[in-house]
Amino acid sequence: MARTVKCPGCGADLTVKDDNRDFMFCEFCGTKVRLDDYQETHRFVDEARIQESKDAKELELKKMEQERWRTEDANKTAATYFKWLGIVIVILVIAYIICMGLGIA
Repeated sequence: MARTVKCPGCGADLTVKDDNRDFMFCEFCGTKVRLDDYQETHRFVDEARIQESKDAKELELKKMEQERWRTEDANKTAATYFKWLGIVIVILVIAYIICMGLGIA
């Protein structure tokens, strides 16, 4: 038995042809219309806002991941810098000791 319901998004009259459906999409504006208990009770589901929210969360996760990589890269760079600085200091100390032993300094 077909029946008519109103779209909560645009107010268009929609024909429900299959009473076994839980929801339908408005053929005019695309709003997802939830059909509770097969009565004219509707729930407006804004798929675009749901997708925006998902996209925003995904973008935030990507930004956090990029920041983590930048931090890790900075830490690796600093570790490399200090490693080479240590090597240079050791070489200078050894050179100083050799020079002192030879009486050059």
